[in-house]
Amino acid sequence: MTINKTVKKILQSPISFMLFLLLIITSFLFFFNDFTGEDPFVLQVHFIDVGQGDSILIQTPQKQNILIDGGEKDQGIFLKGYLEKQGVKHLHMVIGTHPHADHIGGLGFILENFPTDLIILPPVVHSTRTFEDLLRTIELHNIPLKPTPSPEPYTFEENLTLEFLGPHRDFQDHLNNWSIVLKLTYVDHKFLFTGDIEVGAETALIQDYSSKILSAHVLKVPHHGSSTSSTEPFLEAVSPNISVISSGKENPYGHPHKETVERLFRFSPVVYRTDLQGTILLKSDGVELWSPTPPISLDSFAY
Repeated sequence: MTINKTVKKILQSPISFMLFLLLIITSFLFFFNDFTGEDPFVLQVHFIDVGQGDSILIQTPQKQNILIDGGEKDQGIFLKGYLEKQGVKHLHMVIGTHPHADHIGGLGFILENFPTDLIILPPVVHSTRTFEDLLRTIELHNIPLKPTPSPEPYTFEENLTLEFLGPHRDFQDHLNNWSIVLKLTYVDHKFLFTGDIEVGAETALIQDYSSKILSAHVLKVPHHGSSTSSTEPFLEAVSPNISVISSGKENPYGHPHKETVERLFRFSPVVYRTDLQGTILLKSDGVELWSPTPPISLDSFAY
């Protein structure tokens, strides 16, 4: 039987025609997803290379967008372009971990250019022009502002929960320790985002939560890999499979510090660095966790 006669026979049978149509649609969807590079039902976490600063884009399986920090002010235009390249048109949640410029500097420009449902900041103020400008932008665009929520987990969408583990203590004038600590769980995979917390906040977390709560598959390494953070007790509690250091190439602080990197490799088999590798993308379908970027070894960390 020729191809034309086979197709004609299929079209004459309603059931065969529906099955044929379903096959065509399914094939198109697979082709479309492969062509566009989009992964349906996959969590994507972008550790964006913004130089000496932090910025993390979380794209949920249901295509909601969470932005944690925005780098320095001069990174605003770059960050806007990066978000647009990822198809972001709307931010469902923005988190400024703490008021330092290398974390919130670019957020004002982002809030001016993307409709935003909610912004969360820790309950601490800073007397800088950068922080005051951010508050004015929030007010000007009438964006709901909330302090850090309670640590009880809540479902952001199906199979995805958020827990704000910190700050829930008074760290006085130590702004780094006021950093918001967010735990994201998607099915079987857990991510811990830590801002710039140092030993004081790490100790508080260990005292306030069990290792079961603090443990994570992925750790955003605190404070750009500074020796003031990533203590052994904290790393032992988190026990990450993957650690990501966000720092600027040849930054004046020497981040990440050698002793911190050596500690990380004792607790984490896989380490990434944005200053050496650029933006790091991690993906999870809830069962598997992967990245298109290969990790680097301890030997790659030249000092």
